[in-house]
Amino acid sequence: MLPPHVTPFLLTLAVSFLIGIGLRDYYETEGKFDTFGTVRTFVFIGMLGFLLYLLPGFGPYAWMLGMASLVPFLLIYYSNKLRARKSPGLIGVVIALMTYTTGPVAIHQPHWFLVLFAVSVLFVLHSKGRIRQFTDRLETGEVVTVCKFLAIAGVILPLIPATLPPMVGLVGRLLAILPVTPHQIWLAVVITTTISYLGYVLQTYLFPKKGMLLTGLVGGVYSSTATVLVLAKRSKSLPGRDREAAAAILLAVSMMYLRLLALVAIFRFGSALQVGPALLALAALAAGYATWLVKTDRSATEAAVLQDDPAQPQGGSVEADSKLRRNPLELNSALLFALMFVVISIATKYTLLHFKDLGLRMLSFLVGCSDITPFVVSVLQGDLGLGSPQILQAIVIASASNNLVKLAYTYLFGSRKTAHLTAAALGALAALSFVYVVLAL
Repeated sequence: MLPPHVTPFLLTLAVSFLIGIGLRDYYETEGKFDTFGTVRTFVFIGMLGFLLYLLPGFGPYAWMLGMASLVPFLLIYYSNKLRARKSPGLIGVVIALMTYTTGPVAIHQPHWFLVLFAVSVLFVLHSKGRIRQFTDRLETGEVVTVCKFLAIAGVILPLIPATLPPMVGLVGRLLAILPVTPHQIWLAVVITTTISYLGYVLQTYLFPKKGMLLTGLVGGVYSSTATVLVLAKRSKSLPGRDREAAAAILLAVSMMYLRLLALVAIFRFGSALQVGPALLALAALAAGYATWLVKTDRSATEAAVLQDDPAQPQGGSVEADSKLRRNPLELNSALLFALMFVVISIATKYTLLHFKDLGLRMLSFLVGCSDITPFVVSVLQGDLGLGSPQILQAIVIASASNNLVKLAYTYLFGSRKTAHLTAAALGALAALSFVYVVLAL
């Protein structure tokens, strides 16, 4: 067995060496050769921090003195760089200081954390172009929105108690009516908008110029209903691409099932094990039919790489696309979801109270005409006295009803051929869902 300090020391050497090589490669790519130190310099900086920290008795103080001794040399290098009218970038200086910290990190933190640190440094260092492209497309208003959301999710949510003390008056009566607590309401907002924001970021920033297939795949993570509306309108304005549009719609539906499974897993993991095979099978059927549509289309290969021209008139799809790309982390969107969540939770509570299981099934079918996410989350975490079979039954019925609404959208806003191609799949998925509810739940 190796002595206790050998492994962190070797890890410090390896990480410092990799960071030094990564910085050298970055400078060579940028055409900069008069830089701070070499690969050996960074290895020695890492060793210095490690050894000073291990000095018996006053290691942490010696490490801080070492940092204070290193900083003047970095300042001299940087001041000479500015006098020579070179780029004022601080990358070399900052990475040298970060390398100095690898020794204590290797001693006190798990080894995987130091490896993650090194990989992160190298990834960010060599992603200059990608980061610049991403930040150039990022709007200032959205940055502010994300900051507000992080503050509310990371500060306000933990401050809301899971259970509130008994209250009197109007507030007490309102809380008595609600089948969910304020903490559950905002937790639902945080989780669902975060999932939607993932799809929004992928669609808006990582894949800004995309064909219809990618629109369906990525947009389905954000909102499958809005995505189907956009794709239906595009099918009408882009003749000859009906099979591609139908395939994209089915991909959005497939992602809807995966999104529902993710919500079930987050709020009721045990129920996910029960309904997971059914949702995965429905998702696979939708994706499989979409794949068949693409493969049987002679122009599928050409259409898959064809990118929509944003300047091309698309018969109203621009308006629908702007609706699809609405940031789900906007406070108005979050508050609207919270309001819908509360209203649907109350409606579900009183439907069960007066109409029992039949009422729940009817309500599940009716909510499919709109966004089913608030309903799904309300039955998953609301204090409604529902068992797992009832909850899963409601979710599957709502998804089937929502597929019928999507089918209506394709006939109302899309081309006839796209609607006909989509009808068979969406109708079959809805029928299979109802059969699953009757036989399995």
